[in-house]
Amino acid sequence: MRTVANMNEISHPQQPGALAAVRRRSFRRPTKLAVPAAVALAIALGGMAPASAATASTANAVSAASAARPASAATSFSPESVSFISSEVGWALGAAKCSSGTCLAMFKTSDGGSTWVSQALPHAMVTAADKASSSNFMAGAGLSVRFADAQDGWVYGFVRTNGSLGLTVTPALWSTHDGGATWRSVALAGITSADSSILDLEAGDGHAYVVAQVGDSVKLESTAVAHDAWTVVTGLHLGLPAGGSNMSGAIVLQADVGWLVAGNDRGTTGSARLVGGKWQDWTPPCADVGGTLAYPAAASPSYLAAVCVMGGFASPLSKSAPKGATVESSWLYVSTNGGTSFNAVSQLGKLGTEVGGVIASPAPGVIFLSRSTPTANELEASFDGGHNWSVVYSGSFNYLGFTTASQGVAIVGSGSRTAMIMTHDGGHAWQKVTF
Repeated sequence: MRTVANMNEISHPQQPGALAAVRRRSFRRPTKLAVPAAVALAIALGGMAPASAATASTANAVSAASAARPASAATSFSPESVSFISSEVGWALGAAKCSSGTCLAMFKTSDGGSTWVSQALPHAMVTAADKASSSNFMAGAGLSVRFADAQDGWVYGFVRTNGSLGLTVTPALWSTHDGGATWRSVALAGITSADSSILDLEAGDGHAYVVAQVGDSVKLESTAVAHDAWTVVTGLHLGLPAGGSNMSGAIVLQADVGWLVAGNDRGTTGSARLVGGKWQDWTPPCADVGGTLAYPAAASPSYLAAVCVMGGFASPLSKSAPKGATVESSWLYVSTNGGTSFNAVSQLGKLGTEVGGVIASPAPGVIFLSRSTPTANELEASFDGGHNWSVVYSGSFNYLGFTTASQGVAIVGSGSRTAMIMTHDGGHAWQKVTF
């Protein structure tokens, strides 16, 4: 996921495509009683305080080349996460069959996805990810990869452990600052395995952000992308939902601006916008029509698109709903002023149809979103601002992002049968990627 896509802005000089990749990322909406999903949020109503800065693990950084399992052991690959920093360079993280069963694996492309080369990972990371591998959970299913540039990247999320209370999840974060030659386990301020979950990590404008649920609160931490000096961002007011599915959220970055939405299937519990280097309160897209949790897709600093469900959770139809709307119907909302206001464009579906589980916008007026019905899962596209739609791919989408206006990447399928597809013509045609 990730538009809203699996990448974020970079601090070091790079190709223009790298910035686009970072900004256009899609996220799936939370489902009832889901295992904590990788999600993102970042807000700072005040400033950044040097509170309990986190430090890297006391263990020395581990050389991936010497500690990982042999790449030749992998015979197949099921991608779970992907991160492109330019139209040419990207990484994919997922599960591969290996000599001991199913193992965490990473691949890298330097030619826009035409060919992929297996990357060595440290033994500690692979062991942690493989620990709870079974027919129900693939190795690394709770982990995602994010690179800010050619040197600075992270593997983050959660790993599963079997304890006295059964299967539990533990937050996990590793960083590299040499392009993956070595990886280091990183501890975050105030985040412990007992009651914490890393929701997401994004990088942009020279900073990386981690958002985590810690007990009955949600915290944001930040660091310069080239360092592991994580500090808590203070002055935030992020609430937790009263029941419902697990906490979810997303941070979307475009150039030097950004947007945050957090909540669950009960609605939005926190939102903010990054302006002038500071996060401030922001009214999210669906606030006046039921407060649905809706992640915006950003094609530019001014153009955003989102899907709002009328009525929200157990609420009647709002007086602000568009003409002809019914409870539980889904509508496309668009902003052309950076999220200051949103306007309804068109109805996308009625009760019984899930629309916008993933959403992406590689250019103003161009929007992609998923549609799920009891009989079909599809990716639809509009090239006229949301007035007309056509099916461009059939399948269940877990992630969708665009590196440039013409190049996009998606992960489709479920469980151990995921696959990566790419487009090089702006989303009209999609081809399966071979690893």
